[in-house]
Amino acid sequence: MDLYDLNSIPRIVFSILSILLTIGPTIADFNKTHATHPDWIGHARFHVVWQVLGFYPILVLNLIVLWIYIPEFYYPYQLYFWLIWYFGFLVTFIITIFSMPLFKGTLSDPGGRLPFKYTFGKKLKLLPGKDKHLPFKIKGQVKTYKVDENLHNMILPTIIVIITSIYFIVH
Repeated sequence: MDLYDLNSIPRIVFSILSILLTIGPTIADFNKTHATHPDWIGHARFHVVWQVLGFYPILVLNLIVLWIYIPEFYYPYQLYFWLIWYFGFLVTFIITIFSMPLFKGTLSDPGGRLPFKYTFGKKLKLLPGKDKHLPFKIKGQVKTYKVDENLHNMILPTIIVIITSIYFIVH
């Protein structure tokens, strides 16, 4: 079995994440909380639509990089290229969060989506819904933190990418 075939599990996982990270913002941003929000100025709506539509060519490139078979090609490179894209995507998200004071940005709008609540120190509960319980305490205490939906939606894919990358390195 060559490296192309050995990389099939990471390629499948990374393809699914690429698709979800493209379709997710489309669903989240083409509604009354963003692109059709009555209080947003037209120029802001233009930029959010442009940004979301810009994910689709990247999705196509990701799928090409992951799935095109090229004879004599060192196939771990296809996964490295994808990882560079993913962590670039994640880093720009984090930079945007930290630079919000410069442009008076917020992670959500009034009347927008409710944040997730992570409670540490209760019985494990990760079922669908906004309340997540994790079984370990913080400094010996039960603590609850509100986490914006955007940040929450980046946590799980990042965990999956890290686990898949470890699998790829080990095999």
